[in-house]
Amino acid sequence: MLVTALLSLLAGVLTVLAPCVLPFLPVIVGGSLGHGSRRRPYLIAGSLVVSLLLFTLLLKASTAFLNIDPKVWAIGSGSLVVLLGLVMLFPGVWARIAAAVKLDNAHQLLDKARGHRSETLGAVLTGAALGPVFSSCSPTYAWVIATVLPASPSVGMFYLGVYCIGMAGALLAISLLGRRLIDRLGWAANPRGWFQRVVAVLFIIVGVFVATGWDKQFQAWAVDKFPSLVAFEEGLIPSAEQAIPRQAGEGELPNPTPAPELQGITAWVGSDPLTLAELRGKVVLVDFWTYSCINCVRTQPYLNAWYDRYHDAGFEIIGVHAPEFAFEKVPENVAKAVADARIKYPVALDNDFATWRAYNNRYWPAKYLIDAEGRVRWVHFGEGHYDEAEAKIRELLGEGGDKAVVSDETLQHTPGQSPETYLGTDRAAGDDSGLRGGDHDYGAATDPRETSHWTLGGPWSADGESITALSDGAQLRYRFSGQEMYLVMDGPAGARVRVEVEGGIAPGGADVIGEEVTIDGARMYRLVRLPEATGGTTVTLTFDEGVRANAFTFG
Repeated sequence: MLVTALLSLLAGVLTVLAPCVLPFLPVIVGGSLGHGSRRRPYLIAGSLVVSLLLFTLLLKASTAFLNIDPKVWAIGSGSLVVLLGLVMLFPGVWARIAAAVKLDNAHQLLDKARGHRSETLGAVLTGAALGPVFSSCSPTYAWVIATVLPASPSVGMFYLGVYCIGMAGALLAISLLGRRLIDRLGWAANPRGWFQRVVAVLFIIVGVFVATGWDKQFQAWAVDKFPSLVAFEEGLIPSAEQAIPRQAGEGELPNPTPAPELQGITAWVGSDPLTLAELRGKVVLVDFWTYSCINCVRTQPYLNAWYDRYHDAGFEIIGVHAPEFAFEKVPENVAKAVADARIKYPVALDNDFATWRAYNNRYWPAKYLIDAEGRVRWVHFGEGHYDEAEAKIRELLGEGGDKAVVSDETLQHTPGQSPETYLGTDRAAGDDSGLRGGDHDYGAATDPRETSHWTLGGPWSADGESITALSDGAQLRYRFSGQEMYLVMDGPAGARVRVEVEGGIAPGGADVIGEEVTIDGARMYRLVRLPEATGGTTVTLTFDEGVRANAFTFG
């Protein structure tokens, strides 16, 4: 945790130097250059930190519970920056408006920056308005809100706080250096001088960019053109191996510990409520999964086979379903996925991640093997190690005889395949279209620039975790590496998605009939299965109105 905290601090410093932030530094520095109180740089940096933390919580809450379009926050933030710029550019106009509406002493708030109230309010508003701008410029920030925060809010907010300290420290250093320079150049501090008016125009430009979503397009262009710093910061993000080394947290545990009890389960599928206490005496495998996760899907045939083979010998599996997407919280969707996967063992819905946190878990899938005395004896994260898992099950059961027979329906991982690709604004990667929150027409779909990139065509609506086609004929093109392509989708029952593979190759996906997929629920759809793996094949998907797409995975 200490190492990750230090890396988060460094990432906050690097964010200030990132290509998507550098163009906004004149606004930060310019807003710090009052000629009165020297608190302004500290107020701007502090309010930016508070704004970023609050914006994170509001964004997650609005996406998950209130269904507020994230674009609302961007429009409000951008409008506030524009207002601040206009007040700086025309301070006399603001004073006359305030007098006309009889706001008590309102002209002092943002006119000439003479009083402490003016400086305080202007500095706080400047920092607060730019919180949403900084929220999309750091891979570390994206990693924390997407991976750590859902699993452990307290740990996630701690890392975000450390990240913000690094960011605020770097901004403060830059602002103070600029302030000292301006202190030697009296003409630049004149609130009615040309320098302050240039800063005001920069405020207005930045505000327009934020409110319209153009800042996201610029950020995508800047990251693509100047990738080195972003790539360096991505290298700071702990991988599974860095975060929990196998010798410390996986495999056979040298010092078995009591298994945490199941907590906060909101519903059960295929069973009455269970506790580990009442299963004492049995060997239990607790499997954390979510039904649209391709890694979990590839693991499922092994779990089914083990349950069939060893259940009568005293073996039990508890599938703890921890949702990655909002639709995976719906019990009916989970029940359908359980039936489709032919799962016979109990499945517990951990919609609030209470059991996930009790196990300090961080991965889908993750397996915790518990002996008859209720102690965790063996742990594994991700796919693979199936022979090792079964050997340990047999050892704890004292079981001999034949091993389990796994069906031939297992999906395979292809070396060099494209990575899991999220399509919502929270975690979008490889986007060549300048994805932004809210509704937008992206024009005609173009070919992706490189492998594992994608483009949109036509009208789409985007939120934190998905994109939704706003009319029939909206398109998405993805150039993928591998043999198989899967897409997590939902939409009106009977809606269709047309699948076209370059070169006229038949899609071959199990859910494709002819060249079309028919939507029958929120799940992972198998779109493409090529005769052999390739290093780059472009697939064009044409959507009916209302179809929502969350994430691509590959095999």
